[in-house]
Amino acid sequence: MDDSLILVRAVHFVSTLLVSGVVLFLIFVAEPAFRKSGGDTHLPTIVRRRLAYSAWIGLTFVLISGAAWLLIATARMNDIPFAEVFSNAAVWTVLTQTDFGYDWVTRLFLAILLAAALLPVHSTRGIASKWKGLIAVSFAAGLVATLAWAGHAAAGTGFARTFHLIADGLHLIAAAAWIGALVPLAGLLAAAEHRVEESSITIAREAVLRFSTLGIVSVVTLMTTGIINTLMLVGSVTVLIGTDYGRLLLAKVVLFLVMLAIASVNRLLLTPHIIRAQSSEPLRQLRINSLIEATIGALILIIVSVLGTLPPGIQEQTAG
Repeated sequence: MDDSLILVRAVHFVSTLLVSGVVLFLIFVAEPAFRKSGGDTHLPTIVRRRLAYSAWIGLTFVLISGAAWLLIATARMNDIPFAEVFSNAAVWTVLTQTDFGYDWVTRLFLAILLAAALLPVHSTRGIASKWKGLIAVSFAAGLVATLAWAGHAAAGTGFARTFHLIADGLHLIAAAAWIGALVPLAGLLAAAEHRVEESSITIAREAVLRFSTLGIVSVVTLMTTGIINTLMLVGSVTVLIGTDYGRLLLAKVVLFLVMLAIASVNRLLLTPHIIRAQSSEPLRQLRINSLIEATIGALILIIVSVLGTLPPGIQEQTAG
C-alpha cells in the first residue's frame, strides 16, 4: 500500500506542477514574448497548441491520480482492503468528514475551473484578455498550493499551522513556476530552433529573459520557504542527519543545488550568448539544459512524495 501511495502521490505532484507551470509560463513568459514577434503568428500558434496539449494531458493525469489517491487513502483510513473502498459509503465518509476529503473536493473544483479557463488557449490568438489570464493563473496557483493541505503542514494547530501552510503553499507555487515551467520553455525553444526567422529568435530571446526573471523569484522563494519548512519539520542538524526523513530531505537539497548550478550556467553563460547570437545553436543548448533540470526536478518530486508518507524528522527522532 505504501508503494502504491508513493507512486500515486508522485504522479499527482508531477502532473499538478506541470499543469500549473504551463499556465504560469504561458501568461508570464510566452504571451508577453509573442507580443515581440513583429506580427509573426506561426510560432505563437505552434507553441500555444503544444502548451494546450501539455496542460490537458497534465490535467488528465491530475484527475486520474487524484482519484487513485482518494481510493488508497480511503482504504488506509478505514483499515479495509482496497476492493472494499466503495462499500459502506467509505469514500463518501472520507470526502465529507475528513480534512483530506475537503482538500480533495476543493482541488477537484479548481481543476475543473482551470480546465474551463484553458479553453481559449486553443485559439490562435491565445488568451486575449489579461483578466482571463490572471484568472487562469489564480486557478493554477490554487491547484498547486492546496497540495500543502495534504502534507505535514496541515497536521499542526493554531498560528503555526496557518504559517506553515502559507509557507508550504508558496513553496509549491514557486516550484511550479520554475520546475513546472521548464518543459514548456524547452518546447518553445525547440519550436524557435526549427524556425530560423528573426522573429522566432526574438520571441525566444524575450522568453528566455522573462523566464530567467521568473526563475530568480522562484529560487528565492523556494530557498526562503524551504528553510522555514525544514526548521518546522526537522528542527536540528542531529535530526537532519539521524532520521530517514532528514536524510531524504538532504538528498532533495543536493538535487536542488544541482538544479541551481545548471540554472546559473543558463543565466550567466547561455542567456547573454542568446541575446547576442543570431543563430539557433544557443537555443539548442539551453533546451537540453532545461530538460536536464526538469528531469532532476522530477526526481525531487518523487522524494517529496516519499517524504509525505514518512513522519516528520522531529516526530521520528522523538519516537526513536
